[in-house]
Amino acid sequence: MDKITLKNTLHHTTTILPNEFIDHYMIRADGEYVKIYLLILRLMNQNLPVEIDQLADTLELTRKDILRALKYWEKEGLLAMEDETAQTDAKSGGQAADGVPGNGQAAAQATAGGSDSYPTLPQVPEKTNRSMSDIEQSIKGTDLEQTLYMAETYFGRPLSASELNSFCYITDSLRFSSELLEYLIEYCISRGKKSVRYMESVAINWFQQGIDTIQKARQESSQYTQNVFPVMKAFGINRNPGPAELDYIKRWNALGFETEIIIEACNRTLLATHQASFPYANRILSDWKKSGVRTAEDIRSLDQKFHAASQSENPGAPSSRSGGRAQNYGRNTGNAFHNFGEHSYDYDDLESRLLEKNRK
Repeated sequence: MDKITLKNTLHHTTTILPNEFIDHYMIRADGEYVKIYLLILRLMNQNLPVEIDQLADTLELTRKDILRALKYWEKEGLLAMEDETAQTDAKSGGQAADGVPGNGQAAAQATAGGSDSYPTLPQVPEKTNRSMSDIEQSIKGTDLEQTLYMAETYFGRPLSASELNSFCYITDSLRFSSELLEYLIEYCISRGKKSVRYMESVAINWFQQGIDTIQKARQESSQYTQNVFPVMKAFGINRNPGPAELDYIKRWNALGFETEIIIEACNRTLLATHQASFPYANRILSDWKKSGVRTAEDIRSLDQKFHAASQSENPGAPSSRSGGRAQNYGRNTGNAFHNFGEHSYDYDDLESRLLEKNRK
């Protein structure tokens, strides 16, 4: 393959992507992996460091998703991962091994260490595209054959070669038993997900979490139902959470909060921002954690202290009945947003003036 040399004469206003990447690499790669690679190019174009947390926050993904994508592009030869003193350097120089360049700028550095880093995940086995004859040979006379017949009954149609290959990958590479695979199919279909690609993603997630029995899968499903769906419902979201949203919910549960406390934070987030903002709710819950909140009574006590402090600082501030008081839903009395004086209006007087003006 010919080498491609890239010269960027547009400085920092444009990120150039070679057609070779679009024609060869993009077609095979997962969409999230492509977005991560493009963002890395964008940051490197300005000689900025590429940090895993920054990528995760920008794309609303988890650190696990970012690390998985970096490992994928390393296999493709577009990134070189070097583990030195708890750092992972993702180097994409002027020309990559397979002829697809980065941006011709300095190497990107992605910090993978730190006290808040996630535990190392098991390496996900590489998926290979088998021929139809290989698939048939792998299925024939095995428990998988009966499981696939069950899947076709659920789908109401024959499975394609790509779908059969995915089920073979789940069985052979991810080491799912026929019973666990059947439960996986039933689990996804019960949630309205008949996409085999979706089932494969769930299988990979279970594999990384060490879920290898139906009992473990049911326990995970039970925790999901108890902790995740109520939060999505509180935010008015009628769908499964995305990776970043699910990461937030798991983080809140790890803080030791009961579901009712998390839902209260969601409610206050909607009142304050008028939208489902997971970062805003996370700030509320983080402040409550620092303040030692454990129950709803602790929240009411914290609110009373805040209101008392607010009134002492602003004696002329109107009560909640007037509607003129700004509410700080999750924070303590030291919040800087309340350093400004709040307006107080005589609404009866204003209404009288307006009526008198209309009469004239």
